[in-house]
Amino acid sequence: MPQPMPTRPADPGGGRAPRPVRAVQRWCAALAALTLAAGLALQLFERDPLVDLAGSALYTAFIGLLIACLAPRWPARRPALLAVAVSAAIELAQLTGVPAVLVEAMPPLRFVFGSSFDAFDLLGYAVGGLLVWGVRRAIGPAAPAEPQHAP
Repeated sequence: MPQPMPTRPADPGGGRAPRPVRAVQRWCAALAALTLAAGLALQLFERDPLVDLAGSALYTAFIGLLIACLAPRWPARRPALLAVAVSAAIELAQLTGVPAVLVEAMPPLRFVFGSSFDAFDLLGYAVGGLLVWGVRRAIGPAAPAEPQHAP
């Protein structure tokens, strides 16, 4: 009679040894800076659907990398999903007109809130979430917290 295979708990790091938390944060911060630079560089190109998609993906990737920097021990899916949710919430808020008022009062907020609702941006946010998930998985897991001892 065949023996059942032993089960292992899910391994968020793909079997790799955990990195120090500071190393994970440095990687995420550096990649967030590169993502921001790439997103700003897209402003130099003529607007077309591909540029819009890339901009939306980079916007979400930037948010996700910042979240991963603040919560380096989270599994890769959490900052990715939270970044997509934040991006989608901001996009849907454009339907209310509040972001337009804020951008009118302070034009640089256009980079945060955009200019108008575009359902196509939601696809870009999903792509950005996948980028965050993949990058965070590639960086590897952060070391678990050290147990706190009572004084």
